[in-house]
Amino acid sequence: MMSYSIRVNSIDRESVFNQLSLETGAVLEESNTLIRFSGNIGRGQVKEWHLEAGLYMRVWDLNLARPVEFIKEASPLYITNNGFSLVCVATPASVSLKSINQHQQFNEVRERRLILVPDSENAVFQLSPQMPVQLIEFSISSYWLKQQPGYVSVIRYFNDGVAADHAMPVLIAPFAVKTNSVVARIMAYMQETKKDAAGVVPEASVVIKDFLSAVSRTEPDKTSNHLELYYDKIKEAERILLSNLQQSPPRLAKIAQMLALSESTLKRYFKLIYGKSVYEYYLTRKLEMAKVLLMQHPYTVNEIAELMGYEKVSHFIEIFKKHHGCSPGAIKKNSLLSY
Repeated sequence: MMSYSIRVNSIDRESVFNQLSLETGAVLEESNTLIRFSGNIGRGQVKEWHLEAGLYMRVWDLNLARPVEFIKEASPLYITNNGFSLVCVATPASVSLKSINQHQQFNEVRERRLILVPDSENAVFQLSPQMPVQLIEFSISSYWLKQQPGYVSVIRYFNDGVAADHAMPVLIAPFAVKTNSVVARIMAYMQETKKDAAGVVPEASVVIKDFLSAVSRTEPDKTSNHLELYYDKIKEAERILLSNLQQSPPRLAKIAQMLALSESTLKRYFKLIYGKSVYEYYLTRKLEMAKVLLMQHPYTVNEIAELMGYEKVSHFIEIFKKHHGCSPGAIKKNSLLSY
């Protein structure tokens, strides 16, 4: 089934909303603030509100007939003025975070979450068909954000932490307990005939301020905050290593390229998940395999060294002894005596 792309680069410009309706073949209603879908893409509606100066909200409530890529496109810094998009994922079963900039993820969000992305970054979400899709987007200007208690923590993370620690330029937090009910009320408000901004501003403010409060209570940790996003990528890196145990593994730069990750990101999260560097982990598994072959098969030490891709037997023996605390010959001798 062909995937459909919806590209959005701004909430606060009417022309962008009008273009969205044209591209999707949907109908504009309510003074061009609501798009109603009923065609090939699926059924449902998208509604926009200008809540306050510097704060806009767009609510998606759809049931799609085909897969859709929802693409939040980056805008130049001189336009965004350091603004942010806060994406509230209310239906995690139908939403996958596909990428942030060049970082390909293909991960399910897995639980209801709020995802804060600077307007200068690209974010792509995969929306699944035949399931309810409910998203709430907030466009937050730097002016509005500066008035909120959580502003310092957010700016510290994006200005200092991301560049210094090569973290992904996104902040993620699960729903607070009361966020679930607030989001449900916002979605229900979509169905009411009168949908003026005054009625939804208090609810929207609660969602944003609860997110900022959560960020402020626990200073964002650049590593653990994104562990889940990188987990599948690191497991794939492990698979690549294990498939090359009997030869030299691909260079680290090559593995990172295969996974669409930077080398620093690959090394950081690999060690976090496995407790060893990429090379240490590879060598450990390689020498464990060599030991099993020695104990369970009638190979000589020379044959094992060749099977494991070592050109010099002496090099294999030296590394094996350093890792296992005894020579491969001793392992072989003990395994024969046990029979």
